[in-house]
Amino acid sequence: MKYLLDTNVLVDYLRKNVRINEDVLESGAGISILTQGELYYGAFKSKAPEVNLVLIDDMISEYGFPVIDIDDKAVLEYARVKANLEEKGKRLEDLDLLIAASALSIKLTLVTRNVKHFERIKGLKLLRV
Repeated sequence: MKYLLDTNVLVDYLRKNVRINEDVLESGAGISILTQGELYYGAFKSKAPEVNLVLIDDMISEYGFPVIDIDDKAVLEYARVKANLEEKGKRLEDLDLLIAASALSIKLTLVTRNVKHFERIKGLKLLRV
């Protein structure tokens, strides 16, 4: 696996706005358990939660996305990055930081539409879609 997909990439896919890059899919991509949680949250807020929950689970199954859990290495990376950003007067939402920390801790490239949001994290490899 080479890539970790950010939530916005999957939301766009589910809304039929953007296809997932074929090169990314062929090289192997996973999602953070936090991304899965954000997608479920969006489904529960929608007018058709049951339908959207099925769409999310079907997408994960169809593409065979491994769901990456948060482990000790990711939590340590999260703490390091958060402290570093705060020292520089920069902030990032904790869920986004944890997703980025997961990518950093297992050396994956984060695939996102929001490169500007994540580019302040030193060492994080990004792919804009």
